[in-house]
Amino acid sequence: MKRMLERLSRRIANELKKADPDGPGSVEVLTYAVGIKLNWYSGLILTVLFGWLLGDVINALLAFFSFVVLRKFSGGFHFRSLTFCAVFSAALFASIPLIHVGHDVTLLLTFITALVVLWVAPNKSADLNPSKLDPYLKWISTAVVLTNFIIQSPVIALSFTAQAILLLPRKGGEQP
Repeated sequence: MKRMLERLSRRIANELKKADPDGPGSVEVLTYAVGIKLNWYSGLILTVLFGWLLGDVINALLAFFSFVVLRKFSGGFHFRSLTFCAVFSAALFASIPLIHVGHDVTLLLTFITALVVLWVAPNKSADLNPSKLDPYLKWISTAVVLTNFIIQSPVIALSFTAQAILLLPRKGGEQP
């Protein structure tokens, strides 16, 4: 099960290449692209499932989407296994609504997260394609976090904090 999404990505890529041998991209490129999509959709489906099991699908989805938006612009650490990533992330997003923090802690987490993002974002990763936005990714990421001073959501604060932790330099694991 450890590499289930990777194997499925490879199988789909091979079938795509078999169906259109002259089509764009090598099997490796297709495997990567399919893997990214499978990881995203698996994470979403598992977040809904785990959120349902834990009794709060809406806030689990809020955690998922707020994390995804910040990650799109800030980058960050990647697990070696897409399957582990999807399961771990979904468990995290479904668990975040179970953590009750007050208004002051929400604001403090948002402030600390904004400082971390300002300090280390963007942490270039595979899901950040080169674009004209590159020089502004730090500021976009920071602005995304700062929106929680308006929204003041504990779920968003915790989700952004989790993403900010993945921006920090580390030893071991896979760097972006």
